[in-house]
Amino acid sequence: MLFQSLGVLFWFLPVAAFIILLYLLKIRRREVRVPARFLWPPITTDVRANTLFQRLRPNLLLFLQLLIALLLLLALARPAMQARGALGRQTVVVIDASASMGATDVSPSRFEAARNRLRALIREMSASERLAIIEAGPNVRVVASLTADQRKLMEAANSLQLSDARGNIDEALRLAAALVGNRPGSRIVLLSDGAFPEITDFSPGKAQLVYESFGKHGENVAITAMDVQSRSGGIEWFVGLRNFGEKPAKGVLEFYAGGELVDAREITVPAKQMLGQTLTLQRAREPLEVRLLLNDALPADNRAYLVGATEQTVRVLLVGEGNFFLERALALEPNVQLDKAPTVPESEQGKPVGGTYDLIIFDGAPVVPVKARAVMTIRTKGGAIADLSGSIKLPRVATWERDHPLLRYVELSNLLIDSAPRLQPAPWAKVLAESQQTPLIVAGEHGGRKWLGIGWNLLDSDFPLQPGFPIFVANVVRWATSGRAAGTGFTLRTGTPFTLTTQPDEQQLTLQMPGGQSQTLRVNEGSLILPGVPKVGLYEVVGKRTRLKIAANLLDSDESNIAPRTALQLGGRTVTARSSIFTLRELWRPLALLALLTLMVEWWVFVRRS
Repeated sequence: MLFQSLGVLFWFLPVAAFIILLYLLKIRRREVRVPARFLWPPITTDVRANTLFQRLRPNLLLFLQLLIALLLLLALARPAMQARGALGRQTVVVIDASASMGATDVSPSRFEAARNRLRALIREMSASERLAIIEAGPNVRVVASLTADQRKLMEAANSLQLSDARGNIDEALRLAAALVGNRPGSRIVLLSDGAFPEITDFSPGKAQLVYESFGKHGENVAITAMDVQSRSGGIEWFVGLRNFGEKPAKGVLEFYAGGELVDAREITVPAKQMLGQTLTLQRAREPLEVRLLLNDALPADNRAYLVGATEQTVRVLLVGEGNFFLERALALEPNVQLDKAPTVPESEQGKPVGGTYDLIIFDGAPVVPVKARAVMTIRTKGGAIADLSGSIKLPRVATWERDHPLLRYVELSNLLIDSAPRLQPAPWAKVLAESQQTPLIVAGEHGGRKWLGIGWNLLDSDFPLQPGFPIFVANVVRWATSGRAAGTGFTLRTGTPFTLTTQPDEQQLTLQMPGGQSQTLRVNEGSLILPGVPKVGLYEVVGKRTRLKIAANLLDSDESNIAPRTALQLGGRTVTARSSIFTLRELWRPLALLALLTLMVEWWVFVRRS
């Protein structure tokens, strides 16, 4: 047992001395004449001494009063005992529902083990404790607000769903801190395997952060990349594999086109290394699928799908005086048809989404309303994405979104820019790259269109000369056409939000999922925004005049690297995983109750003697 306010116990000495002093006070007697002494029996028990220096006699009332004082002071000292558990007065449990938690190195899976731990925490709750549950999947969800209702909490625990996508752990932790971060004695419990990047922008406030790790090993081989390129006489199909484990892995890699097996080969992926496989076909019928057959812990990254990559032509209009490097990078994309013009043709101007072009690039030219589904602006004023003002000399890229589809595999740390205007993005735009003085690249969706804004003139930098520039342009083309409904389909990562544009007469669509379930989607003015799909597989969107296939893949190295982390970097400090978690159970309530019962006994003894 330990006391949280030990100094209170020292007050027992003066309190006990005062109680004893009351028993030593001299009695002031009043003389009364009586006719005879035999009428007054001798009094043998005197509760008080007649003189100050008389020896104190044993007295039950004195002992009871001292006991009451001791019990009250013990309660004020807040005694507590260590008990197994992770709950505080108010506790928020953040459970990781990302793809890596589907690893089966813990039976039946890490996610189920975390869910069972959550159920145990709910059963350990006392009547004075409240608990909330947050699901940290691709979309953060509060499945139970702070409550002491164990039945409701158990139902919430049973409703948790594992996804095949990256989880927003940072957003979930910030939400938990907003719930209990200003309440002393509260806790935030993170149930995860730690397979996520370092989180810098987080503080638990007054709450205590507890991390429990799940997982035994990191043996896993994943499909981390898949692409198709048109070549003379056919297509070239590339698949990238990576072994995150400590041992070489052997298995079989199967290629399917249109549901039919077209190739199968035995592979060996060395430990901690990557392996590329290429298949050349004269023609291929979509969807394209790759299956990795081997015994590893995570099944979500052993399949990958591709649709909309071999059949569609992307029409791009470059508006402005012309840019040799940009035109050359666009020409490297085999499915891009590029047109150039000093201004936008009148037939392509207007607000309704549609038109001939998939992407219109304004390179220094004034932005006008266009029908294209995607618009890219390069140092140009006007348009919805951003405002430009002033000038900054030699801005250096401080941070950028490495995992965003536009900047994937693009290195910006060595980018040199001579000068750039100060860029003020629209409220709905997301900053993808920024210097210490101003944002440099922003993107977002607004009015049923995708917008990309680059603040500086490309020719005022060495970006067009870097190896990442053609990769960036290829990312722009794919990002711009990832949601168009005019073709047969498109490919995306699980959990990535996307927009569908439909025919004006479409009122609702049906999303058919890989497991056979379906979901009805409402269309608003010819466009539909979805927060992403949770599982790897093939989806289909069906309407009156719409039939569109969607291929969803994990392709995330952070999630496929399933080695459990024993320590996390959260908010600039290291949080170590705990295997045995203890909490303090305060005992002041039973002590206060015992003091009250003793007071009642003391009163009863006093009444009996009176």
